[in-house]
Amino acid sequence: MNIKEVEQRTGVSAQNIRFYEKAELFSTKRNPDNGYREYSENDVRILKVIKMLRMLDMPLEQIKLVLHDKENLSNSLDKQQHILEKRISDDKNAIEFCKALKKKQITIDELNVEEYLQSMEKEHFFTSWIKDYKEVIDYEHERVITFTPDDAIINSYDFENVLYKYAMERDMEIEFTKKGMYPEFTLDGIEYSAERNYARGGGLPVAIVRCTRKDMAETKEEYKHGRKKWLRFLHIYLPGILVALFIIVTSGKNSVRQLFSSIEGLILLGVIIIVCLANAFRNYYFYWNRDNKYEDKEK
Repeated sequence: MNIKEVEQRTGVSAQNIRFYEKAELFSTKRNPDNGYREYSENDVRILKVIKMLRMLDMPLEQIKLVLHDKENLSNSLDKQQHILEKRISDDKNAIEFCKALKKKQITIDELNVEEYLQSMEKEHFFTSWIKDYKEVIDYEHERVITFTPDDAIINSYDFENVLYKYAMERDMEIEFTKKGMYPEFTLDGIEYSAERNYARGGGLPVAIVRCTRKDMAETKEEYKHGRKKWLRFLHIYLPGILVALFIIVTSGKNSVRQLFSSIEGLILLGVIIIVCLANAFRNYYFYWNRDNKYEDKEK
């Protein structure tokens, strides 16, 4: 059966089916005539097992151990039970907090909000920031792929061949919906658009292909405001900020004083920061989520 039939049978999206196969949770056979995957009843059963364990919030790495008989199901369920119990404990703390607050029978005007907020934020502040930062990273990983092709891209025909080779190297199915120097295509059923950029490597121009998912906005609404906005900014520009700080710190005390005590020094400081931030954005735009399979294969 094909992937659409499996999707209907299991309720697992085609994207997740491909992801589970890429993560080596299971593997399927290919039709020797056309090279397309053909799924069996056993594949359907495995996907249903994965779906069930994911509904228990079991990590994929743990599921993989179970499916490959490296750990039995009972032990894995025991571990997951402890994780869930820890979450329940955290929820119970929140419930107890609610109960304690109710017992005081105070109005909103009488509530010492600063005291309670400080108590709650001490426990959750760092956890929530880390969680949001991971979500920002995951979103960018899903949205953008970049890679360096082995072959030059001179025209649309070259571009099509490079993308086709990329898909074949990764056992992915590709279908072009728009050709040209800004091609559009589906990769395992997911719509992408691509563009060619150039960077310098060893003094020579090197092509960089950047593929962007069409079904994911460049910036979600939740990333335009508040904490996630600044976390995304930090994610892009942190390397540049660190490089600028390194240059300033290692320049010596006298040089640092000159940077902050004269107009020329402040201008130089501004130039250093701008160059470092611009380079950080360049590296993010060209190399973020870079697929090194070609490079690794050559080595």
